[in-house]
Amino acid sequence: MQKRLEQLERGEALEARDINALLNDEQKQRLMKAWSEQQALRKKHKPPKTEEEQKKIGWKTIRDVRIEIYKQAIAETETNLLDGYKAELKRLEVKKARVFMDAVSLAGKEGKNMLSAGNIALARAGFGATHSSVNQRDREINAMEDALRKQLEEQASDEEKEQLAILREHEKALEKRKK
Repeated sequence: MQKRLEQLERGEALEARDINALLNDEQKQRLMKAWSEQQALRKKHKPPKTEEEQKKIGWKTIRDVRIEIYKQAIAETETNLLDGYKAELKRLEVKKARVFMDAVSLAGKEGKNMLSAGNIALARAGFGATHSSVNQRDREINAMEDALRKQLEEQASDEEKEQLAILREHEKALEKRKK
């Protein structure tokens, strides 16, 4: 549509079928009505000689009428696209919530981890799991915890360091089993 509008504004000659091809029925009717009004205006008045006279009586060429209708059509399309996009987002959010809640309620009845079951169901449905966002404060707290852990490990006795090493080996072994 934008391309056709630019062509009209440049003054290029376009076929009527090219102009009408991109308009819906309502827009075509508005175009025909606007041109009919111009034809009625032409029967009442002689062609104006200056642009001031044209503006005063509302005289427009067929090109001007088409440009006006195309601009309206583009504005409508943009509005409809945004509304359609919002409606689609809402529909997907509802579907995503339904998938998540169904899995959570089923997991709750079976005594399983509900959050994990909900995220797995979302991933299977193609939505991906919900991830918690980590903000600046969370990153700072995690950094402080890591620094404290490191400091405590440095201050630990030999026996505590040995126990910590055993614990880490045990956690690695558990991770291998899960895979």
